[in-house]
Amino acid sequence: MTDIGKLVAYIRQTLDDLNSPLSGAAYEYASLPLCVIDAVFSIGVRYESTERTVTDFCARYGWQRDERGKTKEHTTSEFLRILEPYENRWEEVANAVFRNRQRTSTRSGILKAEAAFKFAKALQQSGIETFADVLKSGLRHDLRRAIKAIPGQGSGLSYAYFLMLAGNENGVKADRMVTRFVADALGVRNVAAEKAEELVRQASSVLRTDFPRLVPSSLDNKIWKYQRIQKEGVPANCRP
Repeated sequence: MTDIGKLVAYIRQTLDDLNSPLSGAAYEYASLPLCVIDAVFSIGVRYESTERTVTDFCARYGWQRDERGKTKEHTTSEFLRILEPYENRWEEVANAVFRNRQRTSTRSGILKAEAAFKFAKALQQSGIETFADVLKSGLRHDLRRAIKAIPGQGSGLSYAYFLMLAGNENGVKADRMVTRFVADALGVRNVAAEKAEELVRQASSVLRTDFPRLVPSSLDNKIWKYQRIQKEGVPANCRP
């Protein structure tokens, strides 16, 4: 049996309710820059701290946090206009704008405040200002490379999660939970993140014959929730 065949069979065996869509406020941010903040600040920490960072930012600058499409959408350039006066003074950005001094990694990592600026700058340079721009652009490999070049973003997880938060249904975040699920399906110890990402995307396509509403991002989320509950015994709250 091929790898995709093994994964599809394992998904059918383990996951329920494959036709239900994603839900929850985390996928309904009102403006694209909030997806950048979430995607960058959520890596490697408890999600509650990321929620506080996003909520505090919105309160400080008068941005609506949720209810996408029902309120004003702030652009990538508007976000950068807030950050640019502090450019190269990242300690001040962390303290004054985000009130969060987390770093992208414990070893030689940069402040996540700087990473968020560089992430948004890459979006702006690629002409991505709004949710509509993300959906129109699709999976941009050039943009992915630019994001992965930011210190601490080399895994590509932040970019993948950003796509999911922005509503790109082809987004797959092949983090530890997802790669472990795929490895279990294939009967191997480890599987590379990029391979897991592509296999999940292909599995979604195969399964869509029976589950028309199943898209890669929702399959990713269902895999993550299953892995978190079954393998670690932790309730499936908002995904970090």
